[in-house]
Amino acid sequence: MPGTFARAIAQETGWAATEIYFGLTIAMLMMAMLSPFVARLLACFGGQRVVVTGTLMISAGCLVMAYVQSLPGWFAAWVLTGAGMRLALYDALFAALVNIYGQSARLTISRVTLAGGLASALFWPLGAGLLTQMDWRHALLIYALFGLLSAMLLWKMPNHRLPSPKRIMQRQRLSHRDKRPALLYASLIALVTFVSNGTSTHLPEYIASVGLPVAVGMLWGIGQTGARFLEVASGSVLTPLRLTILTTLLMPLCFALGLSGPYLSWAAGGFVLGYGAINGLTTVFKATLPLQLFAAEDYARRTGILLIPAQLLAAASPFAYAWLNDHLGIRGSLAVSAALALVVAALAMAIAWCQRENTPAAIEERG
Repeated sequence: MPGTFARAIAQETGWAATEIYFGLTIAMLMMAMLSPFVARLLACFGGQRVVVTGTLMISAGCLVMAYVQSLPGWFAAWVLTGAGMRLALYDALFAALVNIYGQSARLTISRVTLAGGLASALFWPLGAGLLTQMDWRHALLIYALFGLLSAMLLWKMPNHRLPSPKRIMQRQRLSHRDKRPALLYASLIALVTFVSNGTSTHLPEYIASVGLPVAVGMLWGIGQTGARFLEVASGSVLTPLRLTILTTLLMPLCFALGLSGPYLSWAAGGFVLGYGAINGLTTVFKATLPLQLFAAEDYARRTGILLIPAQLLAAASPFAYAWLNDHLGIRGSLAVSAALALVVAALAMAIAWCQRENTPAAIEERG
């Protein structure tokens, strides 16, 4: 929403763009603060109630934003919206789906990410279209109505509850072999999120720097939705770990295309399309890899804790990449991203090695 409405908000209110976007940072920090408590909420109230409540909070946040007249009010609205985002968006919804379907939730999660990608691609032009017919405040009221409609649709979702959080914690303390994969997973997702958020936030600057029209940015959405569609159409044939390895190995190659963009326009277009696809698949393996690494009943609590670093880096990445662009230039920030992508690929390979070491045959061989 800020990406579509920020200019209109700034023109009416006189707020700086950094102040407007800081609301989104507040929301991400709020998500990180609530993350450890999501499993307990799912256990106490069930997935359907938690997700519906979060959706209503997002709707209420849009409603408050439509009427605020000051920056403190704007920031307060994002606190409410951020809390709703943590309860209603992908991570909480995936935990609820795993609670319902267990290990077989993989394909359902992939389908949800596909639908989410289509919705994301739809709401960019929808928001721009609304601004041609009304001001941003009335457009936010339309968004609030969409939130209410979503809550009504989610009301039909089964309301399964998680097992007792205390029992889950006891099982986790006994599972020493899970510690190393858990740390590697948290590091992997944190770095991927940092790079993806920073790259997508400043994508228009990259496109302009290579002399291409802004419309090239549509390739990002095409790549994201297309990759998720192929993943679903294939029946999720790759295991989550193999999908993770494939996606992370393609990341450095994609940034190599981006670095070639100033000399080859097709390489710049290929970077936008390719990294959109990588970003789409990242959402899938971020949600499904824990199903292969840990027990399904531990999913909500583990992801709630392990995703905190990613949520904190997501809040910091736009500012970090703005600093990189100012001090190193667009190509310099791409080079940093390429180096981080190599680290991400190494972390994925380390997770694969840990999984091989934890197979029954390997454990028996060690003694």
